[in-house]
Amino acid sequence: MPRSRELCVLYTSNALLMAVSSLTYPIIPLHIVGRGLGAAVAGFVTATSSFVSLVSQILWGYVGDAIGQRHKVMLIGGIAMVLFSALGFLFAENIYGVATVFILLSFGGSAVGVSSYALVADLSLGDLGKPMGWYWASASLGWALPLVFAGYLLKHCGIASIYLIVLALSLALLALSIHLFISIAPSSNTNTRSGKGFSAKPFANVLTNVRFLVLYTSSLLFMVGDVVKNVYVPQYYAYVAGLGEEMATAILSLASWLEIPTIIAVSRFLHPENTLYIYSSSLASMALYLYTNTFVKSCIGAALVMAMYSIVWASYITSSSVFIAKVVDAEGRGTAMGLTSSSFALASIASNVVLGPAVEVLGYKQLFKVVSATLLITCIATLVTLRRLQRRAAEGIIGCSMSLR
Repeated sequence: MPRSRELCVLYTSNALLMAVSSLTYPIIPLHIVGRGLGAAVAGFVTATSSFVSLVSQILWGYVGDAIGQRHKVMLIGGIAMVLFSALGFLFAENIYGVATVFILLSFGGSAVGVSSYALVADLSLGDLGKPMGWYWASASLGWALPLVFAGYLLKHCGIASIYLIVLALSLALLALSIHLFISIAPSSNTNTRSGKGFSAKPFANVLTNVRFLVLYTSSLLFMVGDVVKNVYVPQYYAYVAGLGEEMATAILSLASWLEIPTIIAVSRFLHPENTLYIYSSSLASMALYLYTNTFVKSCIGAALVMAMYSIVWASYITSSSVFIAKVVDAEGRGTAMGLTSSSFALASIASNVVLGPAVEVLGYKQLFKVVSATLLITCIATLVTLRRLQRRAAEGIIGCSMSLR
């Protein structure tokens, strides 16, 4: 099977996975509140799901490194998603069953997400920019499309219809995982390499990699900004700028659609020499995005600022994906990508503890300014630190080659 076809399978798998997330992540908490259990219960269920996602993404990334065959991890995740979504459909009338399945889906979905993410890097031995661009563009498509009809389905057809579609998507995802499992030859040197076994070495290698730690820390702070964009910016649009809830959520979905062509465009300009600068610019543009929101007073202004976010996300997700593959070797790549992928879950848990009370004290505009300033400082510190580390690494390689002569 040509490598390009394997990559297309991974792109499609990511789109299906994100479609499942789009149908469950916003909808299940809404259903819980609608059944009268309250926002506190919905928040607890969402936080629990985020925690399970945090742990399982790291776990599955490590398992993929340990056994050396990420396509097997992806298959396990596909099987788990089918089983859990079937349970969701069967227990659709039981609100506690619905909530439990929502949490369990994070476990299976993490296996598919982390393994497919690392497989794209494993199978793209040359320029990673375009493959990662298509991978994340497919994710944006998968996320954006169900948002068009998910609310309508919940209102008119009930939660059972949501889990029925999730089951169908999970079955399609499992079929692709099986296809990939059969197609990848055991002798392939890209992703079915011999695993090093279950040891602490992958974690030790990643956690002693200074460049990765700098990348991870800055990525975590970027994700705090993403939480602000998804949670607090819509609240600001709806209640402070006076745009209303429907308009605020509609404007939020605009960014997802614009991300698709923007990610593809950014990936075409991405190459090893400018990855660091594009990554740093994503931190700076996130800071600018949050600050600019303090001036929003109309629908047009909100739409223009939200459109800007497509550039923010496109530059971040493509450059960070390439950068991880660049600074971490293949034996620790799954662990590194699992840690980075889990940064959103960690940021979501931590941010909702801190940012909620901060809004009460500071107000929305001041919160945006504080997070914006933090990200701008992070941008400068990250650029300076990684440039220095890259220079040292280059000098070490040159020194080593000269000594060999």
